[in-house]
Order: sequence, then C-alpha cells, then structure tokens
Amino acid sequence: MRWAYVSSMLVLCVILLTGCWDSKEVQSINFITAIGIDYKDNQYTAYAQLIDFSSIAKQEGPTSREGSKIWIGRGTGSTLSMAINDLYETSQQQTLWTHVKAIVLSKNALEGRLEDIFNTLLHSGQLRYTPWIYATEQDMSTLLSPSAILNQSAQTTQLFEPMRLYRQHSGYEPIRLHQLLDSMREPASVVLLPSVSTKNQTWHNGKETPPLIRMDGFYVVSNGKSQGKVTGAEADGTRYVSYDHVYQYPLYVYGKHGSKPDLTLTLHKPKTRIKAKKTANGITFDLFTSVKGTIAEENDSNDSPRIKEQEASKQMEAQIRNTFAKTKARGIDSFGLVEHLYRHHPDWWKEEASKRADPITRFQLGKVEVNVKILNASTYKYND
Repeated sequence: MRWAYVSSMLVLCVILLTGCWDSKEVQSINFITAIGIDYKDNQYTAYAQLIDFSSIAKQEGPTSREGSKIWIGRGTGSTLSMAINDLYETSQQQTLWTHVKAIVLSKNALEGRLEDIFNTLLHSGQLRYTPWIYATEQDMSTLLSPSAILNQSAQTTQLFEPMRLYRQHSGYEPIRLHQLLDSMREPASVVLLPSVSTKNQTWHNGKETPPLIRMDGFYVVSNGKSQGKVTGAEADGTRYVSYDHVYQYPLYVYGKHGSKPDLTLTLHKPKTRIKAKKTANGITFDLFTSVKGTIAEENDSNDSPRIKEQEASKQMEAQIRNTFAKTKARGIDSFGLVEHLYRHHPDWWKEEASKRADPITRFQLGKVEVNVKILNASTYKYND
C-alpha cells in the first residue's frame, strides 16, 4: 500500500508539472522590435515595427526583406496612450514591448515632448532602458521599413546594431535610452541624439538603390528639448571634443595638392580637456585636445613625421573652431560648455547660464591646442 501511494503521488506530480499552462507559440504574439513617435497638430502618432520571428527561425540561411515580413502599425490620439491603444484595436493578438531594440523620435517630438513621451512609454514596465534611440526628419513608416544588404534579417540593420559599424567608422555616436533620460534629469546636461534616415546613393543590387539606414547628424538635446541639428562638416569639431568614444575616423589633411588631400589619417580616441576663464564679456574656453592617428594614405609626401603631425593638428584646430563658430551662430551648445560650467564652476553657471535664454552668446573660444601623435604608417613605426 505504501509503494502504491508513493507511486500515485509521483504520477500526480508529473502530470501537474508537465507543460506551461499559459504558454503561447512565438507566432501567436506580436513582438514590437522598434517604435517611432511623432507629434503634429496636437496629435501623437505611434508607429510600431513588427518582424515575423517565426519565418526568420525557419530559415537556415539569410532571409530576404519580404521573407522577414516587416509590418508597420500606426496609431493616433491626442495623448500618446491613446495612440498606443489605437494600435491595439487591430493588432489581432497580444502585443509585447519587451523586445524593443530601437526608438525613433520625430523632429517635432523633440520640441518639449520628451518628458510626456517617456512617462507614458515607461509606465507599463515592459519597455527597458537599453534600446538605441534616434531622431529623424523622415517619414516614420519608410524609416521603419528599411532594406538589409545581402538579404540579411532586418534585425541586423544599423538601427538595431549601430556599434558594429561605429567601431569601424565613428561618424555619429549611438546612445541608449538611459543616456537620454539621465540628461533630462540634470538642468544643464547635453546629449547628442543621432539622426537617422534611409537615404542611399551608395549601394545597389543591380536593379535599384534600396532604402538603407544611415546616420546623418545629431540633435543637441538639453533640458528635454532640441537646440537644433548638426550635420556634415559642422559636426567634425564636436566629434573631437564631446564624444565619449571615437574608435576610428578619417582626417583628410589638405595642403599643396589643393582639392586632393596630402595625407589621410585614421584617428583614434581623441580626448579634450576644457579650461574656462571669466572675462568682462562672459566666459572664454581654452581647449586642449590630444589624439592618436595612423596613416591610411599619403600622396607624394616627403615631409617628416613631425611636420605631418603639425599639419594634422592645424587641420583639427580649424575644424574645432569652425564647429564652434557655426553652432554658436545657431544657438547650439554642441561642446556642452554650459554643462562644463555647471559641473566645474557652479557660481559662473548661475551667473552666466542658468538665467539666460541663450547663454552661449557670451561664450568665446580662446586657445585651441591640438596634439596629434602619429603611431605608425602601415608597416613601419615612426620614432621621434
């Protein structure tokens, strides 16, 4: 009797433990992989990107854009919560936000709407603090429906894995959601929010030039609001002064060859020290930048390593001054100079920045000292 009782209990336990009563197949759940937020005419528009993971899982090789079945949802409402609920009404099945890897904000959403947006998005507890975050001026539906080179999964695009490309070409530094949120909690913090688009004139498949994700600049965001977008040559100086990590970035040094660079350097890990001085006209900032570089290409140059370093230093100094002049004229603090005062000179910050609508107008650039150290030229090393 005792063994029969034990056996029956074991069988009962096995029966109770088998299976997950409320489990669902992956194809029975909508996993949102990217979201976009726009605000226009007092209306929020929420965009949700869905990728059919079940079709990807069945493929042993690369998947085509059609095979991965990207769907874009679009909901509208006078509040963001209403826009999201509008998405749910026709979603057909349960929708989860736990797999969101990228968030894209429109230019309009950066105009003082960030606090409302993230209060809503983070309220459910499903959205994590680690998605990559971007801004765009482009149509959101087009941006969230990109192609992928060589028929790879849409999950391999730069929108979801930006650091792989950034380590090879450090154009515009990617940031995660928590970095933007941290800056919003400080009265003077500046965050450089990368801008993305799908403009592609470079790659084609023989028939067309498909839309491919690219970073095309950054928005300078402070106090939860955008100061403006910086792109192209105007961004060069910011890269040396404000970026946390620059792995590899080309510097084209022009000289006697005119439009053709005499020297192309690959820059690594620039670091800038800022020193502020109070003057009668405001604050003057001295910048001291050091950077390492390797020679990627030379064009008939017989100059010594020291001369090359000096020419590269002059080029970088010119870029830093150009960036400061161009962004200051637009009221953009891409070097984070207000934040520098807040961190290191709080009395000056209170006097010159906290109560002024446009404090950067009283900022001047003093000395800009750049020290370029060329480590090697392909197969051999320079020695001083």
